[in-house]
Amino acid sequence: MSTNDRPTGIDRELTWALDELHAALQRATEATATIKGLVPRLAATGSLFDEIEALVRAGRQHIGVGDASAEAGVTRPTLVVPSAPRPAPVLQPSGSFTTPEGGSDSWAPVLDTPAPAPAETSPEEEPVQEEAAAPSVELHCFRLEFESQPGPLDLRTVDDAVSEHPAVRDVALLDYDGHRATLKVWISPDASPSDVQDALKARAASLFSAEQDVTIVALEDAA
Repeated sequence: MSTNDRPTGIDRELTWALDELHAALQRATEATATIKGLVPRLAATGSLFDEIEALVRAGRQHIGVGDASAEAGVTRPTLVVPSAPRPAPVLQPSGSFTTPEGGSDSWAPVLDTPAPAPAETSPEEEPVQEEAAAPSVELHCFRLEFESQPGPLDLRTVDDAVSEHPAVRDVALLDYDGHRATLKVWISPDASPSDVQDALKARAASLFSAEQDVTIVALEDAA
């Protein structure tokens, strides 16, 4: 191996190392230039953020929702609830009131006074009051049958005629087929079913038309 080849290899390595160093320095220079270009922009962005924060703080103070230190200097309105109005006194003439001819016209205010509470009834007095009530009257009950030939029977006319009798207390319909009706009738104890039957027969001519033949029968054996 010749001695002239060795310096040549070292030269190549040094040249390659210098080229790499030069390239690294070039990249560092470019990066530094880029950073220098970004610094003003970052500073401008920081100032922009400061302006935005200042605007937000001013807006909060303007609408009254700032921080605790800002709220401490804000005076909030106090809600005043009026008391319930008292009723005005009712003016009524006093004992010394006379007509204008008498020369006196004095009025005195009279305040409303609560009504007295009803007296409580003791348990011993309640049975006495119940016994003092009038005893109920037991009514007499029977059946009353109406039959119409040849035309139909007007149920409304029948009900009105029976209810108008002075001895009748209540009426209930048991059966109706158009020509025949059966009613349950309650009357006072001093009357009889025949009284009601005879009274209705006497009014039949005025209650029903002349073409109708209406029979009225009272039955005592009704339940």
